[in-house]
Amino acid sequence: MTTEKDKSTKQILKRIERLEEAVFGSRQPKEVKARPRKAEGMALPDHILKLRDTGFFDSAKTSSEVHARLQTKYPCEPDRVAMALLRLQRRRELRKASKATGGRKQVAYVS
Repeated sequence: MTTEKDKSTKQILKRIERLEEAVFGSRQPKEVKARPRKAEGMALPDHILKLRDTGFFDSAKTSSEVHARLQTKYPCEPDRVAMALLRLQRRRELRKASKATGGRKQVAYVS
């Protein structure tokens, strides 16, 4: 009697598996595709952090000074540099300071 129960249980389980496969698809996990890497390698924040590591931000630097320094290695728009500096400051990678240039106070960044 137990063998008959085992047979019927196995048959029911096989039927359920076939139904699940028909309804939900195969049980095998989908392949996870790797994200494509950037062609140039380093993004703008990486370049700014590299400047910080070399000591560029030991004294307060404005976004225009950082932009001028980056132009040789990473040409981009000045507003992108300003936004990247702000994001690095929010992530606490850089500190915000003020710097007087031309009689005006400007936002500057320090390591």
